Amino acid sequence: MRASRRRLASRRSGAEGSLLAPLAALGVGGLCVLLLVAARSSPGLPDVTATQLDSERLRERIAEEARFPTHWQEMIENLCSDPVLQAEGIAADCQTGTITFGDDLFDEDETTQLTEEGIRKLHYAIDGLLRNLRAHPDVWDRIESIELRGHADPRARRDPYVTNMRVSQQRPLAIMFYLISDWALSERDRGDLERLMILSAASHSRPPETCPERNNECYAFWRRVEITPRLRGARIVDENRAFSQELSRLAQDPS
Repeated sequence: MRASRRRLASRRSGAEGSLLAPLAALGVGGLCVLLLVAARSSPGLPDVTATQLDSERLRERIAEEARFPTHWQEMIENLCSDPVLQAEGIAADCQTGTITFGDDLFDEDETTQLTEEGIRKLHYAIDGLLRNLRAHPDVWDRIESIELRGHADPRARRDPYVTNMRVSQQRPLAIMFYLISDWALSERDRGDLERLMILSAASHSRPPETCPERNNECYAFWRRVEITPRLRGARIVDENRAFSQELSRLAQDPS
């Protein structure tokens, strides 16, 4: 009788143990869930790491945007004072970086063709422009184009604007064809020029600031081709907009 009671008690304790184990596991799991929910719902301490990362990113973005105008101005100043260009008598505008090829560098008979001196100076001008642009990687990355813009003087017997528009197109077109077919340029230079060069013409609508008068003395200055590096305007606008949005977000939610 006593042995039977002991066996019955042993079976009951085993059954109870087998039931208590999963119940205990469920209890521990439930407690963990409750503690996690409570931790998330409580205010707690601010996430210092996230705050520091956002602050660091903000400082980097501000510094990046602040550096670019300085680098752009440095590039123009270096181009303007480039000793090779100065030795060749090639003047780059110290405000815009524009290099001007005047009427004297084109043939008197074939007015759209550069003289030998003009060809030599074109080589130095393009080499100096590309060299100074590449020396500032952030500037080089934001260059949209290198524009060749032709200008003419206002003299014409019929339809002066239309007539001179055709004339002002011919010289930059001739320069472009020469540059992309000139094997004296490196393959890298030709590739970058094919990617960046664009042509435009202004007829006689934009006289030179240094000699805007309509007389024979100034007309030679009106006839010219300007080579100008152009920044990627749309990209800069988008970047500034994104920067403003990021700055606003970080100011409202520093965490």
